[in-house]
Amino acid sequence: MPMYKIFSIGDNYLTTNRAKAYHVTMIMDIHIHTHFSPCSIIKIPKLLCRAREIGLDGICITDHDTIASKPVVEDIANKSEICVIVGLEYTTSDGDFLVFGPVDYIPRDMRAEELYRWVKKEGGVIIPAHPFRSSRPVTLNILQYSEIIEMLNGRNHSSENESCRNWISKQQNRIKEVGGSDAHTIEEVGKIATVFEKDIYNSDDFIRELQHGNYLTAAYESLQMISA
Repeated sequence: MPMYKIFSIGDNYLTTNRAKAYHVTMIMDIHIHTHFSPCSIIKIPKLLCRAREIGLDGICITDHDTIASKPVVEDIANKSEICVIVGLEYTTSDGDFLVFGPVDYIPRDMRAEELYRWVKKEGGVIIPAHPFRSSRPVTLNILQYSEIIEMLNGRNHSSENESCRNWISKQQNRIKEVGGSDAHTIEEVGKIATVFEKDIYNSDDFIRELQHGNYLTAAYESLQMISA
């Protein structure tokens, strides 16, 4: 697994006032759709090749309301040399939510409030996806439940990401930010990344780091590698 020790994150992409020099070991695109989503054309073998080519250490597959990619991932991911997490993007009338953890047996057709309660009870992580997107926003009363929010989304307009950033800044540091490309084509993979301080090898590691670890969200092209 590639190791990146230090990155310089440009001011235009830094989502908080944390230091520009940030020690990380994992760069992950945590919001990617494959051909198992009706809106995506990405095949999983090509996705894994692309992730390696651009230097990602990990990816999350988050297809719409399905984990149909999981058998394919389990068959080939060990050969990919990157960490692959299968979650999903859960659709509700109050917005869309990235869910990681107990996705194998998640009930269908829950309302957002029910989904939050269920994921918390089962020890998973739920993240509002593109919450300020004009076409699929997350209602503000639901955002109040959130501990982690997708602040940067690669398919959002910059003003939508900025609206989310401004809302988070008013929450008295109680909310962590993540970002993902929301890729539906292979060229979009890695456009947005979340960088973690610690190694992540599996879903349990990923959930632990999301809940308790240190991470930053940045546009991937803004990351300037510095030799460690």
